[in-house]
Amino acid sequence: MSIRLACTPHRFWFHFAPSLVLLAVPLSRGAAQVEVSLQGGVHAAELGRPERTVIDAGAGIAIEGTNGEATTFGLRLGKWLSDRWGVDGGVALSRNRSWQGSGSIPNGLRIASDFQTQTLFPSATLRARITAPNSRWRLVVGAGPALIFHRGSGNSLLARNTDLGGLVDVGGGVRLSSRLAFTVNVHQYLFSSSFAEPYPGQFVGDPIQPAGSHFRHEFVILAGVAWRTN
Repeated sequence: MSIRLACTPHRFWFHFAPSLVLLAVPLSRGAAQVEVSLQGGVHAAELGRPERTVIDAGAGIAIEGTNGEATTFGLRLGKWLSDRWGVDGGVALSRNRSWQGSGSIPNGLRIASDFQTQTLFPSATLRARITAPNSRWRLVVGAGPALIFHRGSGNSLLARNTDLGGLVDVGGGVRLSSRLAFTVNVHQYLFSSSFAEPYPGQFVGDPIQPAGSHFRHEFVILAGVAWRTN
């Protein structure tokens, strides 16, 4: 079993540098504070075809990834530039252990138990605060660019392992103290993946899904805590 990583630093900086530079803009006098958020949740990916596969005829192993609610961890850093507008940037890591297929005992079962499809979502957004800055309850909306890195176990079925897309975010929360808040965010990532080969389906008679581009819109739901400076 091999691990393939999609890493293109030059593309990251080309697309994200303009957004991340905004984080260095000095705060206005009436602006709120720098905020750090730690969250966990799920990634609902209803793709309908696998991204990764492990096939070893000699060892009797033939497994592929399948749909499932992946566990997700998120980290974001944001800054409010005024009472209404702000920017943030961060990353979410999704890990889906769902698979289908068959494997020999014991090696096949060991490989299947370690199988996972991973998706890494770095992103930056421009945010608008809907509620008042001093309100205990908060509601924010945001949008911006995102990169999507596909990686995990076995071999990739994608023509490329890095996609460029966008993020639309709606977030809410309640302040627990002057610095700490409970937060919930719903991220929708919009992007297009390209598959290297057609997919015949899981069962006989399933329609063949063609190779090439496939538009995707995937939800990530996160809940956690946010800490802000004075």
